[in-house]
Amino acid sequence: MTSALNSLSQRITAALSVTQQSETFLRNDFDALTSAGIEMEKKFDKADKIPAPPHEIRLEALRRLRLAQELSGRDWRMIFYGLADNDPLYPNQPILLEDDTLFPKVDSKIKKCIASNNLKRKDWAALCASYFAYQNETPEKNPHWCVLRGHIAQGYLVVKSAIRREKPWMKTIEFYHDIFTPQAGGVISRQLLAGEHNSLSSLEKIAQIHDSSWLWKRIFTVLLAQLDTMDDPEYLDKINWLLDLAAQWVRFRNDIISATLTRYYHSTYRDQAHSALKVAALEYWDNPQLKSQQNKWYQYVSEPVAGMVRGWLAKQDLMHFFELLRGNGDVDQARLFYWLRFANQMGFTRIVLGTDARQDRRGDFVKFREENKGRLSNLRGGRNFDNAMIMQINDYIFVEFSGTGNAMYAYRVGKAPFNPESNTMDINLHLKDQGQCVLRIPHMPRAEGYSKAHITGWMLKYDDELRKLGIRWLAEEPVKFIEKQKPSSISFSKVKIINPQRDTAIQRLVENVPCIVSDNRQKGGVLSVQLNTPDDALERELLRLGFSPVAKESHRYWIK
Repeated sequence: MTSALNSLSQRITAALSVTQQSETFLRNDFDALTSAGIEMEKKFDKADKIPAPPHEIRLEALRRLRLAQELSGRDWRMIFYGLADNDPLYPNQPILLEDDTLFPKVDSKIKKCIASNNLKRKDWAALCASYFAYQNETPEKNPHWCVLRGHIAQGYLVVKSAIRREKPWMKTIEFYHDIFTPQAGGVISRQLLAGEHNSLSSLEKIAQIHDSSWLWKRIFTVLLAQLDTMDDPEYLDKINWLLDLAAQWVRFRNDIISATLTRYYHSTYRDQAHSALKVAALEYWDNPQLKSQQNKWYQYVSEPVAGMVRGWLAKQDLMHFFELLRGNGDVDQARLFYWLRFANQMGFTRIVLGTDARQDRRGDFVKFREENKGRLSNLRGGRNFDNAMIMQINDYIFVEFSGTGNAMYAYRVGKAPFNPESNTMDINLHLKDQGQCVLRIPHMPRAEGYSKAHITGWMLKYDDELRKLGIRWLAEEPVKFIEKQKPSSISFSKVKIINPQRDTAIQRLVENVPCIVSDNRQKGGVLSVQLNTPDDALERELLRLGFSPVAKESHRYWIK
């Protein structure tokens, strides 16, 4: 082995002793290596995915730039990859995209590459990687990032001109051209929403788009905003698809569920529980009836939307209680009818199961217990077939029992002899405490011939007593504008909505915006929006919805 190495050393030394001979020797001896390099370049140009270089190599090039050392073409490519990289050796230094001192040098280098038509696809891919890796939900506020966006769009033309025949990756980039414009994400979001076949996986590889990129946030923001432009039936058809999307995109799951629930609340379906949407919301955010979980809900949706889901749960519990858990008797349709009228006002419901219901092995009982795991309590005392239903409306807790012959008991919240969320409650010690209840009313006289417009029998007495507690039955009203919380100051008339799709979009648009909205359409007037402060994006959207600016009144718009 040693002799072979010595022989090779002697050959190289002899070859280098004469320049001309050296050049000929090296050129002829490395033909295979040169050919291999050319072949590798060809394969690279055909490839869809360009692997990103290791982080440490990028950092080494960034450090040479900071130290003003001489940089090779490879160094510059690593710098292009690292424009959004934080360097642990320089924790107080901004990233290059936010460095007003060093970024101009990078900008100058990119301009020279473009001007000389010398920008390689590797360099262009490196710039894309930094463009999408920038960690900022509003990157357009950074002028350096905007400059980079322009260079990438211009640089693509340079790369394209150097390739004789159009490659598949180029078709993908040109189809999603808006990713390098201020409208980034529009094409992708429309494709997703339309259910069209897309090349997202290819785009991610070609344009070096990381999972944490700002682009995905932009895509989902645009996509979810489109829900307001749909009519109710079209939106309803999209719900299951949206839930699949939430399961797939964990990072945006809360945004998707929030937008889907909110749009459902503004639809004509909101009083009808959507089973799949309800199950998904409970799985991700838990039970909105529980005080311990309500803050989680309020991070993502407003109180009325959370109240809608609580109403769904209340209706579900009432149906189960009076139908499935009726004990030995028939379904008490009168009590079911009566309490369903108040379901949308119930902030909390709880079914307390007796021995029979806990142990029943029939399929419907097994399914009921499984689907309501964590939302059921155990009943002690009484008869085996007894069950109890706990309902909270405003500041009062009401208790009904499945067995016949039991009165209804009512307690003030905080004064009841039991915790409504307890796992176990005693029928006599806790739920039937005549000393602490504020109401104990039997279901007499019998209620017959009742309807939504006309109640009879014991229901009349119940309504009278509930009114004394400040509780009134509220008829379900059609979807309409409601008064908003600050910062908006909004006044809406109770008018018949002529264009629910448009009005819902308007309501969502002005929500949480400092403005005054006046609705005088009932009197033959107009709906007007007066913005407290200028907002170009909002004003453009108002114009898109059909509003007209009010002459001589800045930032005020009207519509019939």
